[in-house]
Amino acid sequence: MVDPNRIDEPPIDPLADTNPSLTIQQVTIGDEGNDNRGWRRTAGLVSLIGAALLTVATAVLLLAPAAEVESLPTQAVPVEAATTLPTEQPTEVVIVNTPVPVIVPDGQPTLSTDSIASLLSLPMQPVNDGNLITVMRDNYNPFTFVNQDRPRSETIQYTAAQGDSIYTIAERFKIKPETIAWSNSRRIVLVLRPGDEVNIPPTDGVYMQVVGSKTIREWAAEYKVSDPYVVIDSEYNSLFGATPDTIPASGTYLFIPGGQGEDITWSPGVTVEDSSSGGRQGYVTGFAPGDPGSCGNITNPGGGAAWVNPLPQGTYVRGFTSLHSGVDRAAPPGTPIVAANSGAVIFSGLSTWGYGNTVVLAHGPFLTLYGHMSSIAVRCGQVVPAGSVIGGVGNTGNSSGPHLHFEIRNGDTPSDPCATLPAVCF
Repeated sequence: MVDPNRIDEPPIDPLADTNPSLTIQQVTIGDEGNDNRGWRRTAGLVSLIGAALLTVATAVLLLAPAAEVESLPTQAVPVEAATTLPTEQPTEVVIVNTPVPVIVPDGQPTLSTDSIASLLSLPMQPVNDGNLITVMRDNYNPFTFVNQDRPRSETIQYTAAQGDSIYTIAERFKIKPETIAWSNSRRIVLVLRPGDEVNIPPTDGVYMQVVGSKTIREWAAEYKVSDPYVVIDSEYNSLFGATPDTIPASGTYLFIPGGQGEDITWSPGVTVEDSSSGGRQGYVTGFAPGDPGSCGNITNPGGGAAWVNPLPQGTYVRGFTSLHSGVDRAAPPGTPIVAANSGAVIFSGLSTWGYGNTVVLAHGPFLTLYGHMSSIAVRCGQVVPAGSVIGGVGNTGNSSGPHLHFEIRNGDTPSDPCATLPAVCF
């Protein structure tokens, strides 16, 4: 029986194209078809309504004004766990001047870029709150400290100015006056004039010019340095590869760190004024004003004609030179020292110029000085006759052993005691 609703394809022509055969069902239009099409229309309508509502909700969200974000309260950022920060000691605070990442807990609003920049522009100060630290930005201008006390690596030349002295120059460059004296012409030490070029070594020692054919070992020993490698290894000399027996070229300069030259006695300052009047001769004399032992200006009637040896029991050990302004006579500590001439005491006590315990007598325009004493037996203003005991031999001040340092001065100028009193030099 043939189905009346089926539609058959026409017969296949074997000579035609070989496309596959299709069976097409005829659509029946009736009550069943109408019910199926109504359900589909209902589902489509519901979908359209849902899409419309979603579109309206999205538009409302987009057009609504942005909600005001409440600023986060300032919170302290823990630096370490509380157990690592003892409460009895202050917590170390580190000032951080660069932005750091901020981790915000989930569920809390974050700050905008403009808000973060505004916060970073505020001054920063550290606030310690128990175990928590709040760091606030400072606005100080940055600058760099430059250490002015860095050691020099070479000897420099300083041009003396009006009012300079060896002592003031040494104080300015933080070295000893002796270092300047040993490192320069002896003329500069005795008479410093404005415009003189003064060698200033980088530290204490002797800066000297090589003359002759001495070895480094011999130069070191001459300036009382026992180890020649102190000179060879010094950063102030270019002696790489040298040995203690190396002979430096004549004319070159060496610096002997810690080296010592001859003993130097500096002039502490003397004032002598002629106070003669009414046919009477007299002088007002002062020595080393400001020193502990200075008596100020003392009037003295002048000295006698006779000179005596101030330490007849002593032994002559050193004479007068341009850098040693007196004569040294050695004797056991406490050996009596006597006045070389009659005069008034213008200094009695401690000298800060290297003499130690010192007595100075004024004999008219002349002075005699007695240094390194262990004891003093006279007082300021006292007039003592020649040969009277004024103290005992000692080892005070810049002294290497018990002895008397004896000077004769005409005003402020030292003279050779051997010329006035030959007995002190035997």
